[in-house]
Amino acid sequence: MQKGKILIVDDSLMNIELLEETLEVFEYEILSYSDPLEALQKTEHDIIDLALVDVVMPQMDGFSFTEKFLKNHPNTPVVYVSAYGENEKKIKGYNLGSIVYIEKPFDVKTIRAQIQSILKLKCVQDELLEEKQKLDDIFEFTSNEIILTDLEFNIISQNYRILNKKIYHQKNFLEFLKKNIAQEYTEEIQKFVDSSKNHMQFRMILDDKKHLKATFSKIKTNKLPSGYIIILEDMTEEVEKQNIISNFIEMITHDLKTPVRAEKRALKLLHEGSFGELNNSQKEIVQELLNSTRFMLRMTDNVLTRYKIDSGDCKMHKSPHSIKKTLQDSLEELQYMFESKNQIVKIKSDLSKDGEDIFDYDETEIRRVLTNVISNASEHSPKDTSIYISMSRDDNSMVISVRDYGKGIPENVLNALMKEQVFTAQRFKKVGSGLGLYITKKIIDAHNGKIDIITDKETGTVFKIYLPYTKTGQPAFTV
Repeated sequence: MQKGKILIVDDSLMNIELLEETLEVFEYEILSYSDPLEALQKTEHDIIDLALVDVVMPQMDGFSFTEKFLKNHPNTPVVYVSAYGENEKKIKGYNLGSIVYIEKPFDVKTIRAQIQSILKLKCVQDELLEEKQKLDDIFEFTSNEIILTDLEFNIISQNYRILNKKIYHQKNFLEFLKKNIAQEYTEEIQKFVDSSKNHMQFRMILDDKKHLKATFSKIKTNKLPSGYIIILEDMTEEVEKQNIISNFIEMITHDLKTPVRAEKRALKLLHEGSFGELNNSQKEIVQELLNSTRFMLRMTDNVLTRYKIDSGDCKMHKSPHSIKKTLQDSLEELQYMFESKNQIVKIKSDLSKDGEDIFDYDETEIRRVLTNVISNASEHSPKDTSIYISMSRDDNSMVISVRDYGKGIPENVLNALMKEQVFTAQRFKKVGSGLGLYITKKIIDAHNGKIDIITDKETGTVFKIYLPYTKTGQPAFTV
């Protein structure tokens, strides 16, 4: 299979034959012409990898031919053929794409070495041009802002698809961030630079209205960083749509919660005898309705939390709270479950020092975590059993353990939880259970904590929650 085409233009047929014999070892198709005008006409639409052109021809000199030839073949190297040593200076100084010249009489070994070197360079040049064309196409047709920088984030190339060139023209990308966005992002970027990571992403807001997603990637040469490619994606329209959906979900959830809360209050008053004493059968029925109403409230709340987590709109606000108090609030909320199954909750605390149970966390979300885990333990434990809860401290964490004596968690369900999937199988046939544990893991992850699950079908399940024990008053962050 022939690799490409080589053009020979020489008014001497003998020279053409000698060059054809010399070049046939390269396995290229050779196009030979003694008339330069004919050569221009017939090769106008051909892809030529190399042209060998005689300098002195009666119809047209080699320099004039090359000037016309390169208009249709701008990336083709041209080698001049000359029998006159005095032309050397003129040929070398003639800037028409000439790489080298061949002097007559021909030396076959020298010519082959020269041509082989030129063809290799042409292959490399073609590869580079192909990659450049891909990059040019991306720059031309993408709606994203693409920025190439060196190691100091000095901008080398930029397509200005999102940023207005007149307003945001900067020589350094970090300077752009400091001037138009916020200093805090430059600190995040510096951590990325110093890390072993090859990619990072964050979102930022430009001019208080344009939402951008920034993706940073390290460019490496011989496994060492040589620069960065930054892609800015305009997320404004998506964020606006997400806000509309979020507002709709919150409105629907609120509209669901309001009548359910009213129903809960009415049922509680009815159960307490505020509207007259109930007999035992009536009390049992009202209690069942009240339990279902409480479950519905938790489910509605979990659905909204799940949506907020998945949309990146669930913010955590850490401040000092008592984990003992948070646990007590959760237990009071779930007291009806324990009573309905005649379960006993036993608490063991190794926190003996005053204030030892106080540290920074999002009280609302951690109460949600405890409620989900403990309600799950109650739901899947038999009647007339105990649920054991313990609190302790290790060097860096507050450890909260919840143990039940249920049937354990099947391996496929446990794997689904670790992969952050919502599951509905076997033990967790109720959507509320899978959803609650999914939310639990997300909230613990957002606190930079972890959750360990030890489960056995004979001995039950232990949920161990580790929360970083800090008292620094961290700012808000997002799941």
